[in-house]
Amino acid sequence: MEVIQDEIQGGVIRVLVVDDEPTIREVLTDFLVLEGFEVLCVQSGEEALRILDQERFDVALFDMKMPGMSGLDVLEQLSGQDRHRRLIKLMMTGYGTVETAIKAMKLGAQDYILKPFKVHEVIHVIHRAIEQRAIEAENIQLREAVRLHEVSEAMSDARSLDEIYDLLI
Repeated sequence: MEVIQDEIQGGVIRVLVVDDEPTIREVLTDFLVLEGFEVLCVQSGEEALRILDQERFDVALFDMKMPGMSGLDVLEQLSGQDRHRRLIKLMMTGYGTVETAIKAMKLGAQDYILKPFKVHEVIHVIHRAIEQRAIEAENIQLREAVRLHEVSEAMSDARSLDEIYDLLI
């Protein structure tokens, strides 16, 4: 998790909770703060999009069914936006179907949490998603290191400055 910690401002993982039910927002906030996360809650998809345009979060938990803009609508708005590419998106719902789960995953949700949930399960899903993101970042760094090593070996085998120049280009 060290790799992702380097990307996270101040080492604190910021979580956005998007749910229209005040009780769920309060319970998740209490437990996530105890777990060491910095948490902000909003009650609608529209608010979520506004706050995501203004602030950086590491994880977002979206309720599937909300008045107005649903969690899937929010995911659809976020999909393809490069600035939200690193955001870990998790979907929560009490009305889960295979079809909605597939749609959420296609729109970029990393996991799908069914309500009613146990808070420790939500925390486990968040930690697992963060670890998976850290592994992905580490794999990217390793691929870059291997490529750099390959280029340096090719440069050491080069016989002329022109060959080295061609390798660098």
